[in-house]
Amino acid sequence: MVQGLFDAEIWKTDPGSRLLSLNDGDAAAGGRLRLWSAGDFLPGLQGYMLGQAHSGTALPEEEGKEGQMQTGIEQAFLRYTLKGATRLVIEGGKFTTPVGDFSDRYLSSQNPLIGTPDSYTVAYPYGVKMSGWAGPVDYRAALVDQPMVNEGYVPESGRAWRPVVGAGVTPVQGLRLGAFYTFGPYLGPEVESALPTGSRWRDFEEAVVGFETQFSRGHFELRGEFTHSRYDAPTGGPSVRGQAFYLEPKYTFTPRVFAALRLEQNEYAYISLMSWGWLVSEATFVDAEACLGWRLAPGAILKVSYRRDRWDVDESLKSILPDGYALAAQLSYSFDVISWFERPR
Repeated sequence: MVQGLFDAEIWKTDPGSRLLSLNDGDAAAGGRLRLWSAGDFLPGLQGYMLGQAHSGTALPEEEGKEGQMQTGIEQAFLRYTLKGATRLVIEGGKFTTPVGDFSDRYLSSQNPLIGTPDSYTVAYPYGVKMSGWAGPVDYRAALVDQPMVNEGYVPESGRAWRPVVGAGVTPVQGLRLGAFYTFGPYLGPEVESALPTGSRWRDFEEAVVGFETQFSRGHFELRGEFTHSRYDAPTGGPSVRGQAFYLEPKYTFTPRVFAALRLEQNEYAYISLMSWGWLVSEATFVDAEACLGWRLAPGAILKVSYRRDRWDVDESLKSILPDGYALAAQLSYSFDVISWFERPR
């Protein structure tokens, strides 16, 4: 299997929003190409690799590489599937975060909107994962080397092994309820010199518990997630807590036209090392994104969305945390490379 996904985006945002602003408020555009391949090595043993290249002012840029095309390997792992009724899958390598409602839907072909939930950051940890199901119950357990954090709210994390567990139940067709839990260090070695005397960055841990739901009936789909997090404060003071949730309904009007909405609230813990010391605080905002999608052709989807955020902070912080908006259009095209070279039957 050799397949791919191409995305082209254009954005217009306000210049000030910490959540939504792109390119200082000027129009921003970008393109991304993803290619992935999978194959069987032995009965039950498969390999998978996904790489990407992107460029443009509407997409993340590495420091010092602004204006250049950026490439990387997002996923690369081996998968072994046990035969029989055990329904057990074991994976090892680099893969997406193994829990959370959005982790398997971040590609534009799976995301019914253009933006992503603020409570979720796409990450590709190295690790080992085991997953399976028995009747209406599914489960997963993993050991990964990255924390489950929003990288915009905490310092850069170091690599340390962390357990992740999750389970779900499907009591009736079309309804799934799930939960997950993880804990482990969330800081990194770069901030160790600023920690209390005698402390190491691995001493400061986070714990995250989450609940997720999926429901579908007819042409209607609903997804949602709630997470509660706790962080050891690097100042040595009381722990900092945060919570976030979102609801994401989608309705398909015709085989070609659909609409989706995401409503989100995030009471996040903000932990940052400033020039004068640690800033440890909490802030609350809500945001909503509405999207209309049109399937132009097999594999081709055009989406247009509008998103707004509103920050619930003191008036003294309004100047640095203003409300904002984002208007975006995205064209995505999925393709199968091998089909281009196959002879018609």
